[in-house]
Amino acid sequence: MVVIAKDYQEATTLHNVPLSPDVVKVTVERLRVVDAHVPLPSDEVITVSDAFQTFVAWPRHLIRIIPEPPITISFNLYLYITSNLIQVFFIL
Repeated sequence: MVVIAKDYQEATTLHNVPLSPDVVKVTVERLRVVDAHVPLPSDEVITVSDAFQTFVAWPRHLIRIIPEPPITISFNLYLYITSNLIQVFFIL
């Protein structure tokens, strides 16, 4: 895993450019491997550090949804929080 990102599955464009069906618009939220290259570089974004807190395109096959464990509020009550945080991978 190189970053934790937030996905925008319904997005069809990135910076007014149409996205292909095999690509997802994401925002990089947390860096795990700061010098890793993004799989779809642009003039401004080459590494995941460049992509931090910006919108980038990421191939769907390199994305895995993070399962969110329940938060225990009491012995018999669990709270499930949903979000769209995902792990994104880049095969070196």
